[in-house]
Amino acid sequence: MEKTLYLAENQRLRIRSDGPSLWIQQGNQAGQRVPARLVRRAIVVGNVPLDTASLTLLAQRGVPIALLDRRGEPVAMVLGLQDGPRQRRVRQAALSENPEKRDRIASWLDAWERGRQLRVLRSLDSSRARLWRRAGYRQTDYEEWILEQARKRNCHARDRTFLTGAFHELIAAEIIAQGWNAHTGVRERGTPLALVKDCYSALQPDIDRIWLNLPSRASEPKRPLNIRFLAGCFEAARPRLEWLLRSMLEQYARLLWEA
Repeated sequence: MEKTLYLAENQRLRIRSDGPSLWIQQGNQAGQRVPARLVRRAIVVGNVPLDTASLTLLAQRGVPIALLDRRGEPVAMVLGLQDGPRQRRVRQAALSENPEKRDRIASWLDAWERGRQLRVLRSLDSSRARLWRRAGYRQTDYEEWILEQARKRNCHARDRTFLTGAFHELIAAEIIAQGWNAHTGVRERGTPLALVKDCYSALQPDIDRIWLNLPSRASEPKRPLNIRFLAGCFEAARPRLEWLLRSMLEQYARLLWEA
């Protein structure tokens, strides 16, 4: 069964490649061998001692490695150089010469984002959802409402940041697995991981839902990230996130193939 590998900063943590596996050991505890073939995604938080052999072992298998800082902020992503089906990448590349199709895909992304926002809103404030559906709303209205709900629930911004990084990694893994070029996007055209960012922005409301539904805790400004807890919450939501993402990418493929 393929899994996500979470690695958090720990001075006693030691990781090295061992043939087709990673050998992970913490202090004097018994080491654990993790076969690379079972790793679908990898998330590294903080200063974790990963040598190039370990990075290469994962990258060669098409596993994107998300690097987050100690606060959970996404910093970088390590990707392999594997090529997907040429036909798919040619269709993506053609977007650069077809402004009309780019605009159509951008409108489709906007519709996805708006639909997901209204679903989150309807689950927490049905009267406001009806009002906004009828009268319209701005992106800033949604973001202000999310932050207001977070304050009421004592949600921590660091937790949202970690969930954001984890979701970026999940999206990159699925895009690569399907053979798309992760850097060919529309909204974020010309930037690294443009397609990953496009998909994330459309589905971000579902991360907001997870964040707002985390158990309420007293405000602790200096509280360190509870990686194990947050990873568990994210993994519990992962099947639905993957289903949404795959549905979205199926629609994306149809849009690219249409005249």
